[in-house]
Amino acid sequence: MLEVFYEVARDADPVGFWIGSLFAAGSMVFGLRWGLRAFWQLRIIVDTPTARIRSAPQGYVELQGLARPRHAAIAAHLTGSPCVWYRYRIQERRRGGRNDHWVTIEHGDAGRPFVLDDGTGRCLVDAAAAEIRCRDRQVWHSVSRGGRTGDESAGFGALFSDRRRYRMTEERIRDGEPVYLLGRFETPRRDARQRQRLTRELLAQWKHDPERMRVIDRNGDGQVDLREWDAARALAARIAADAEARAASEPPLPVVGATGDARCPFVISTEGESTLAGRLRWQAAGGTLLGLVLGVGTALALVARATG
Repeated sequence: MLEVFYEVARDADPVGFWIGSLFAAGSMVFGLRWGLRAFWQLRIIVDTPTARIRSAPQGYVELQGLARPRHAAIAAHLTGSPCVWYRYRIQERRRGGRNDHWVTIEHGDAGRPFVLDDGTGRCLVDAAAAEIRCRDRQVWHSVSRGGRTGDESAGFGALFSDRRRYRMTEERIRDGEPVYLLGRFETPRRDARQRQRLTRELLAQWKHDPERMRVIDRNGDGQVDLREWDAARALAARIAADAEARAASEPPLPVVGATGDARCPFVISTEGESTLAGRLRWQAAGGTLLGLVLGVGTALALVARATG
């Protein structure tokens, strides 16, 4: 079999041989990177102990708990299903020569955090920039953009219709669903900067409020002089201080978000730690094996070509 491989490599068309070699080399690099990335994530999951929200340290942590809405459940964009977070994508089938391909024409997510509750405490999860794996994933086709699953246009015949069709994908995290995550845990701390920011925002709003400016203009001459503006600034500072005092009486929830460090991935999964680890083991093994096979095959083909 090896002799047949050598013979094919020696007799192959030069242009086709080098194009194939470059493609194999690129696939080798992709496979090795994919496998090594999965192995790195697997080591992080295995080596990072699960923390409890009540006693979690500031920084990179592993947490497990139940997903809860921040205020109330939200409706998923395409299906309207109740959930605490969703992500969707609408793709259009377009023709390019003899082949069809899918082009993403719309995508988005809930754009708001959800709550993780592990029984010892609660924290907000800002899913932006996270690598998310949802057990609740739905894919369907329709001849209308954003068509609901189960509608008349989503029948089997639509898949082979000459009419332009669409593919919708929606992933959801439901209320009460178990969630596993790795991310940066940080408890917001309020200080003088928040009070100063609120003071500036109040003054900026007052400047664009004619009724408020008439109140600030105490002598009624139509102009706010320096003394009157200083009084307004002092009033805004008192209002900001009172607001901060009320906020301090109710400690803010900790927030889990992106780490900003490629070595510490931000992962959210509803599949469970064991399922996620098992998937990463297969990816690590498959990517590494693919890269090695392509690398050895490319090297043997180059040797055969050079010595042929």
